[in-house]
Amino acid sequence: MKQDKEMPFNGDFEDSDADEDDVSQESESEEEQIQIKKKKKKVVNSSKKLIMNVSDTQYPVVKFVGKMIYKFKLSYVPYLENNNWDFCWTDNAVLPETLSKMQPHQRINHFPGMYSLARKNHLGRNLNKMQKQYPDEYDFYPRTWMLPSEYGDFKAQFQKGKAKTFIVKPEASCQGKGIFLTRSIDQINPQEHYVAQRYIHKPLLIDGLKFDLRMYVMICGCDPLRIYLYKEGLARFATQQYSSPHSTNLDDVCMHLTNYAINKDNPNFVFNEDEKKMDVGHKRSMTSVFDWLRLQKQNVDQLLSDIKDLIIKTFCAVQPILQQNYTQVENYANNMCFEILGFDILIDSSLKPYLLEVNHTPSFTTDTPLDSYIKKNLIRDAITLMNINVKTKNEIISQKKDQMQKRVFTGKKAKLSYEEKRVLKMQAQKERDEYELKNKGDFELIYPCDKSYDEFLQHAQKLYEDWTGANIRRNLKRDTISEQPKPQSCTQKPILTQKSQLYKHVQSKVNTNLYPTKITKADQEVTQEEPDQTLQQVQEPIQSQPQLEPDNFVTYEDYQQSESLKDLYNFAEKRIPEIQLIDLIQFRRAESKQDNSSFQIIQMSQQNSLSNLSPLMQIKSIQDQKNEKKFSIRKKNKQSKQIDQEQLYFQQQSHYQPPIQQHSISYQQQVQMQNGSFVKPKVFSIKLQHPPKGYKLQSLPILMQQNYTKQRQEQGV
Repeated sequence: MKQDKEMPFNGDFEDSDADEDDVSQESESEEEQIQIKKKKKKVVNSSKKLIMNVSDTQYPVVKFVGKMIYKFKLSYVPYLENNNWDFCWTDNAVLPETLSKMQPHQRINHFPGMYSLARKNHLGRNLNKMQKQYPDEYDFYPRTWMLPSEYGDFKAQFQKGKAKTFIVKPEASCQGKGIFLTRSIDQINPQEHYVAQRYIHKPLLIDGLKFDLRMYVMICGCDPLRIYLYKEGLARFATQQYSSPHSTNLDDVCMHLTNYAINKDNPNFVFNEDEKKMDVGHKRSMTSVFDWLRLQKQNVDQLLSDIKDLIIKTFCAVQPILQQNYTQVENYANNMCFEILGFDILIDSSLKPYLLEVNHTPSFTTDTPLDSYIKKNLIRDAITLMNINVKTKNEIISQKKDQMQKRVFTGKKAKLSYEEKRVLKMQAQKERDEYELKNKGDFELIYPCDKSYDEFLQHAQKLYEDWTGANIRRNLKRDTISEQPKPQSCTQKPILTQKSQLYKHVQSKVNTNLYPTKITKADQEVTQEEPDQTLQQVQEPIQSQPQLEPDNFVTYEDYQQSESLKDLYNFAEKRIPEIQLIDLIQFRRAESKQDNSSFQIIQMSQQNSLSNLSPLMQIKSIQDQKNEKKFSIRKKNKQSKQIDQEQLYFQQQSHYQPPIQQHSISYQQQVQMQNGSFVKPKVFSIKLQHPPKGYKLQSLPILMQQNYTKQRQEQGV
């Protein structure tokens, strides 16, 4: 306050250093130009002033506070073209790209993404989403429709008997431009973009005039939220005596609207000419209104508590958007941006506050002594609260240099763990709390507070993810994990390292599906009639049942539901060719390991392979079915007659003969070449005519006659 008394602000300010760059051009001699340049260099080199960029602001009070109170050096070069500044004040929105180019010590007076509050349509849409989930908590603003998207619902409001009054505003306007009241849907163009709200018929009146409050709220952190409320504000009054809206006074904007830009041109408007008399005129201080309410024995403390609550809930609705646009990951203090917002609050006759709109660039014009006093102190306290000074700047720059030196020495960028980042954030937040507690001026910290708002923040985060689609991939991943069946026997699937294990897997799966664990009554009756040998073969325990990949095997659900073993025999009768093929594959693999010169070893391998026949073949041999199909392959030699095409066929025989014996006979009849090799092999693709249901077997290449030259050379034959 001492600074204010020493340097009063009368509303006008001109920077004498703004045109220094043009002085050299006006000098008469070159010597004077050189002397001026030397003086400028000395000033720049010797000064320890911070540079405040004011190229994008039109308010003299901002320049006055920076130049006269904080002794900043003002820069008029566009801040987007030159990054040589420490603190930037702009009257327009800031993009995320601008924030990403800033240095850690730089500060700017806007958050990217604040359109979610400043635009009337975005504000109404975000609050409506929260109201659907919390209708009792988010009832602090008039019912709102976004046109033309909600034109149908809004049109239905005019068809419900009693006439209602609505206030219609352009979705992106300010200072009361384009606002009108209506009771007829015909006055609204369905193609125009508007924001329509229910008109509050019974506002609180002072001296018979309608008024609203311009409250200054400062957000200086979005992750987490950090909100301050300025203790002083403005009360803006209408200039015509208020009466309830009807068809004859809907066009009287000076009665229904309290905007200063509209009422200041009315002849009835009374300006405030003394900052010490804050309760006079059509623009008064906010504290004078609260004092008047206390004289009327109204509960002002409850009113302030409700206003703080609605401010916090409004920020909760858009916090995820602000956090997403704030991309400074290494700013652990959460203090590179701040923003002074203008909340317009209307109080009804029951002392309930309503949020009308939020301004992200509130007017800082100072055409009255009251404006000069309040707005000058507001900007001063905001800069002090953000700790914008030379000492803080040097500390941040020195920390950055230390990190760069470590990176040069080690050759790697230091990557902090999550726990280390959390500790740094907590430490920076603690230091910030201690500083702001001593230097907050007329600001009051309203969030964080004792009351918890986590429920609203979590729901707002969910709405943001649904809107952006950020949760679609996470939900799909969760669904796929939940739908995957858990393995019953083993957690890991076996890897087939040897081809010889294929038959074991097939056999184990066939046994598992042919002989379910549950035995029905029909099974018991059949087993009593069969011989004991059949029971031993049927109920033979399975040693291993490894799990195959889904591409190779699918469970026989229909076979597990069979009622008797007769169905199994019928199934085996139809699958004889497939079983023969499996036996042939097994024999060919076993044959490659034996000595070709010893026919006795071949007979032993035949006996071993016969003993390893599949259970289907054993069942079939017990039943003595005579109408079996035998698998054979036609041979072709160079000495024999030429055959146009080899064929794969089945021959009818009276008794079943395993294909292994026929193959051994054909092997003995093969004719060797002069070099000791057999005829060049030919490859065929054999497919199952009747594959088991659910079993996927790829076509297997079969060698009709193999070349054993390499094996004979190894044996020395």
